[in-house]
Amino acid sequence: MMRGERLHVWTDGDHVGEFMRTSGGHVSFHYDSKEGAPISLSLPRTGKSSGKAASAFLENLLPDDENARRRMASRLHLDSTDTFKLLADADTVGGLVFSDKPELPHHPIEAKPLDEEEIGNQIGYVRANGYNWFARDDEDEFYERDTPKCRFSIAGGQPKFTLARRAGVWLWPNASIPSTHIIKPEMRDCPGSHRVEDAALTLGTLCGLPVSEHGILTANGAEAFITRRFDRIVDGNNVRRIHCEDLAQAMGMDPESKYEIGAASCVRFLHHFDPSDETGYEWVRRLAFNVSSGDSDSHGKNYSIVLAENGFRFAPMYDMTVTRIWPHVDQEMAMPINGVEFAELLTPFDWEAFAEEAGLDGERVAHITRTMAGAVLDHLDEASAGLPDSLRESMRKAVSKANENIQPLHRRMSKPKANTASFSGGGVWVSPHIRSGYEVSGYWRSR
Repeated sequence: MMRGERLHVWTDGDHVGEFMRTSGGHVSFHYDSKEGAPISLSLPRTGKSSGKAASAFLENLLPDDENARRRMASRLHLDSTDTFKLLADADTVGGLVFSDKPELPHHPIEAKPLDEEEIGNQIGYVRANGYNWFARDDEDEFYERDTPKCRFSIAGGQPKFTLARRAGVWLWPNASIPSTHIIKPEMRDCPGSHRVEDAALTLGTLCGLPVSEHGILTANGAEAFITRRFDRIVDGNNVRRIHCEDLAQAMGMDPESKYEIGAASCVRFLHHFDPSDETGYEWVRRLAFNVSSGDSDSHGKNYSIVLAENGFRFAPMYDMTVTRIWPHVDQEMAMPINGVEFAELLTPFDWEAFAEEAGLDGERVAHITRTMAGAVLDHLDEASAGLPDSLRESMRKAVSKANENIQPLHRRMSKPKANTASFSGGGVWVSPHIRSGYEVSGYWRSR
């Protein structure tokens, strides 16, 4: 194998392979075996991947903001924002653990749990300073430690942090202590953002969509949005990482390209793994909700899949909000439909035209989107009931505007189907159906 820098990859304590970086900066990934689930759809165990897929996969695990990466490096006592260095020994999204040595990283369990005051201070600090919290003052005990007690990386542009819940106490996470929750303080330029996100996920649940468990965390008088990680399984005091990736990673796109991922291309990508297109229709349902709920920032990294031995399924929905509440936030949809950039201008015809481009049935797609719009409007008051009056009214106006031309259908939503898709394309796809009066989710059957 070529010489160069290496970043070892582990899952469930087993070595999977290693990322290699040449002196020229090219990154590739090499599996230990051809058997098992891939770490990414963009990096299959057999066959070829694009030249930038390995590098893009890693970049998508880090914060978007370069300032955030610099502050991570400072807090971790690193001399650069090198991707390999930032990810080594860190608790990251999904089921992988990274190390710069051929041994599985091990950190002693932090004995001192975080109390309510520390968590409240952390919420206030992140709210006030964003990613500046990664570079605390020199006299701060957190910063001065030779081996920081916290080492995590979480993607995206919104300031947030992760914690591990174990034996009834909160701990800072690292490679040996998987985080279990993500905490998002209110964004200073989007008042009430933490409560709106909570209401948006509640709305998704009422509309029949699977969403991550969520709520409002109050600590020492400070509030923040909190969600339980869907890529973790908690069994008593044991926490297991579950591997997942967002669509940008799956498609081999770097994080800077997340707004270049089009809706039709997502459907065509999913078709490769599920020719029945049931996975594609399920994704359209999720897209339709984000459009109707006034979330203009629903890009490719806001949809994830969970990878298993023989295929993948959609992860619960997350990062849902109503961006249209705040006028200074971009009002154009991250994924235009049939060239239409504003949700309030979308008509059933536009969704039918999108369906034709994507290779789906236009009538079925229009029905999905109109029914979802009706459900969003029907459940809006219930979902927003807990918001302050002014914020609730802003959410009502934003969502109503987003559905001005869709011609909503007000019908009962069907139970969401647990669609899965195959890595290899082999076998026979059995579409969701009713058997003996029971709803059967789609699955792959051997030939």
